[in-house]
Amino acid sequence: MVIITENYIRRNRKKVFNVIRLAQNQDFKEILMIYAYARKFMAEHGNPTQWGSTSPREEVLRNDIRQQQLYVIENDAKDKILGVFALIIGEDPTYQRIEQGSWKDESLYGTLHRVASAPGAHGILEQALDFSSGKITHLRIDTHEDNEVMQHLILKNGFEKRGIIYTDDGSPRFAYEKTDETKALGNSEAALVAKTVMSEDEATGSMVRIRIATPADAKEILDIYAPYIRETAVTFEYEVPTLTDFTQRMERTLAKYPYLAAEQDGRIIGYAYAGPLHDRSAYDWAVETSIYVRMDVKRQGIGELLYDALEEWLKNQNIVCANACIAYPDQEPDKYLTKDSVAFHTRMGYRMVGEFHRCAYKFDRWYNMVWMEKSLCDRPEHPEPMIWFSKLRKKAAKRQEPQ
Repeated sequence: MVIITENYIRRNRKKVFNVIRLAQNQDFKEILMIYAYARKFMAEHGNPTQWGSTSPREEVLRNDIRQQQLYVIENDAKDKILGVFALIIGEDPTYQRIEQGSWKDESLYGTLHRVASAPGAHGILEQALDFSSGKITHLRIDTHEDNEVMQHLILKNGFEKRGIIYTDDGSPRFAYEKTDETKALGNSEAALVAKTVMSEDEATGSMVRIRIATPADAKEILDIYAPYIRETAVTFEYEVPTLTDFTQRMERTLAKYPYLAAEQDGRIIGYAYAGPLHDRSAYDWAVETSIYVRMDVKRQGIGELLYDALEEWLKNQNIVCANACIAYPDQEPDKYLTKDSVAFHTRMGYRMVGEFHRCAYKFDRWYNMVWMEKSLCDRPEHPEPMIWFSKLRKKAAKRQEPQ
């Protein structure tokens, strides 16, 4: 089974493709170099004992290749391996004993082992998880107690910590599990086996990842939204909603429309979503879009990545037009509001279609509101029914099931 994962490189606006395939004997030298780099990296970042100076052993890796359970992530030119991981489906002997907890699901599962990235490669764990969930939806993984980076990434990708397991040499590992139930509840980004958009930040080399937001992200997303309520007139909302209310908003949106998060170094830095333009059935093919980026990362192209991904999902839902309702200053300068949002939407292909004058009141002053629209496609004579986002996610996941 070969999976292609699409990555978006901002610096040249060019799409490239990574390929995940079974490792072969001719890859062995490059694989060993990646694991040597991974051991060095872990030792330099407070985790010198997980793999020591020899793990994973060469005989283990060769057996992985023979058993067709070792995979490599290769760049689009197929001249460089970016990452390596093992996916082993079936009972893992080291997982039979678990302490300080228990497994949630005893059905057939796949285990990810030996995940490693080449120097400069990003998003390897996420790509490995996307691939693995396409083969089996029940996954387990473990990591060393000192590997805080991996622990964070595992939790961010929808796993639950289940307890402590022990490796063959008796050393303890934190054990994690992701089940069908977790997936059905929408707590895992990997519940959507679909395109993951990546962009490399030119200044830091860190990857920006666009993924499906989940209700578990509500606190981080609300933390981005709250300053816009308290400090700006970008939104006409007066009070910051409670976390419970905000989570319920996300859940309602995700049932019918896309809700996307931009993530960098395991932290959400922006989000975008769609909602109904109107609740009457004739408006099914039109949506209202919203976008917010963390205050300290504005003007770095995050919004463009979010809207590009959002529009692709909307097209797959048979949506024909996107509309933006934007707060607009009645006069400038205004310390609470600029025309930046209108400028951004114009760059993204939206056009102004209407303005309501002095219709909103916030911070002891009146504000205007404008509507902008963008056609996502030519209007069909007889449009296909609008597909709810929850159904589209299931459809996307089913397409990725191995044949």
